[in-house]
Amino acid sequence: MHWNLDQRTEDAASAHELPIRRGNPARQFEGCLTDATTWNDRVVQPAHWPNGLLWSSPDQILTFFRDGHYTLGLAMVVSWGGMGRRSWDIYRGRSPEFIGQIEGTLQSCAQSIKASESIETSWLTLTGWKDGQLGWSAVMASKALHFLCRSLGFTQDPPAVIDNKVMRERVWPVFRDSIPRHQRPGAWGGNGFEAYSRYMTAILTWAAKRRWSTIEMESTIFDQYLNEKKPACSSA
Repeated sequence: MHWNLDQRTEDAASAHELPIRRGNPARQFEGCLTDATTWNDRVVQPAHWPNGLLWSSPDQILTFFRDGHYTLGLAMVVSWGGMGRRSWDIYRGRSPEFIGQIEGTLQSCAQSIKASESIETSWLTLTGWKDGQLGWSAVMASKALHFLCRSLGFTQDPPAVIDNKVMRERVWPVFRDSIPRHQRPGAWGGNGFEAYSRYMTAILTWAAKRRWSTIEMESTIFDQYLNEKKPACSSA
């Protein structure tokens, strides 16, 4: 993918590698068993749920996105990412009209990413508050775009998931405090694409040093700095 790296962050990440205990990458969180009926008011109808057990796994998310079932894929992203408590911020009043808007928006994002090999335009579409934009947080946008890009074949350097509890509140201070004050780059907070690009610059830099994908790098960092606590899926 095309990434415009933040030079100050790249210099800092190159000189101050994040402490990682593992020699091999950690597996990405595998998701949770969930009930399709829980999500029916948040997907375009008629819903094309698979028969049998429904697991909000990365493979299931990617299958939905590849098949063009964007709101089904998004529902599984929300479950996988423990974002059910933020349901109002993602779906607003869950009206069929807004659910349809989400479906169309994610389809447009997929087309934009495929054509440009960049998420910059899609990021603004998902996080902006103008007409036709969804007003999502950076955390939600990063999770959706992570899987959307992977579904399009970007498997080495897709956008990495960012979260508050681990990446912003634990990893960022460790990285920041390892750098002399006059050399510190900008922080990773807020919903702006510039802040997210600084985060991605660090992930890309550390991943390149280990010859890992950004998926492997983020999963390993998350696994270590979560302090052995597993993330909880969302059932609603």
